[in-house]
Amino acid sequence: MKLLELLFTFVVGVILISSVIGIILDRPVLISYAYSDSMSPTIEKGDLFFINPFSKGDVGDIIVFRMNNEWTVHRVYAKDEDGYITKGDNNVATDQQEGKNPKIAKENVIGTVVTLGRTPIKIPGAGNYIQDLSKKGSNLYIAVALLVVGAILMTTGGERKRRKKRRRYIKVKFKTVYAVTSSLILMTLLISMMLSWGTLTFSYSSTLAGGQQKGWYLPGSTFEENLTIKNKAIYPFLYFVKARGDRIEITSENSFRIPGRSEKTITVRVNVPEDTRVYGEKIEIYSYLPILPEKVIAELYSKSPYFPFVAYIGEASIFLILLYFAIGAGSEDIIRYRVHRSRIFDKLKESVGL
Repeated sequence: MKLLELLFTFVVGVILISSVIGIILDRPVLISYAYSDSMSPTIEKGDLFFINPFSKGDVGDIIVFRMNNEWTVHRVYAKDEDGYITKGDNNVATDQQEGKNPKIAKENVIGTVVTLGRTPIKIPGAGNYIQDLSKKGSNLYIAVALLVVGAILMTTGGERKRRKKRRRYIKVKFKTVYAVTSSLILMTLLISMMLSWGTLTFSYSSTLAGGQQKGWYLPGSTFEENLTIKNKAIYPFLYFVKARGDRIEITSENSFRIPGRSEKTITVRVNVPEDTRVYGEKIEIYSYLPILPEKVIAELYSKSPYFPFVAYIGEASIFLILLYFAIGAGSEDIIRYRVHRSRIFDKLKESVGL
């Protein structure tokens, strides 16, 4: 039983750690799931699968790679010195047919899908639950629960005493309450920042009738669009903006501070595609409380939008630990509730011979 418990703990630990690393690096690590039916029936939409990060794959292998700013899981159809030609098992054409996408460079492959024989090892439908939990803010809500549970375990685990056969009191120590409260404060800080993240969107048409109506542009032309970012909070935020896709670029500054209850306008330049149709563009917005030096936040953000959170947690944790010792409080009980034993329950136990 102990071996099974250790194995279960190890597997859960690997999944949790890889999930956190994946969130920070904005890429799958060890596990991922299918977003579409392109690999059906081999991997159905919502199936969770496992990744071997030490393999770049060969012809016939299923690889995980970056394409069109999205993580994709497809099979290697062919390869040459320029890269891989890939195809979903449920797709008629390859991803690179008629020059639709460039060949996949080996450095853009993060691993191969783990298989048993030729069959992927997967958990059917598990990805759907992960997708529901990974909506905006949900990851942090889960982290709140994990931190609270972890705080309770850390502050009570080292003080286990031999319990009496009949427990008469429920006790809660000051350091347990302090750890739980500190965890909630930290996560509230992070949630307040993450909930201010967002996306600015706008659309336009590539048409031969460009200029005849607002939002109509000639194929191959360029135009500029002004977008407004509003800080609805009462305190200032440090903002970073990033264009999604290769058709647009930000011509104004892409990092700036906006005071509380204020706004700022940024300018983007759009290269209108030759194909005539309606297009949509997106600008991603990330915001942080300026409680760290702006250069430090900018450097961490350049690695990953989640890296500044690590610094915030470290800074706040040091402060809360120092505050704990400055208060001088020990491990005394601050809540003590006496549990009254039920006589009816005692008689019932006696009647059944317990």
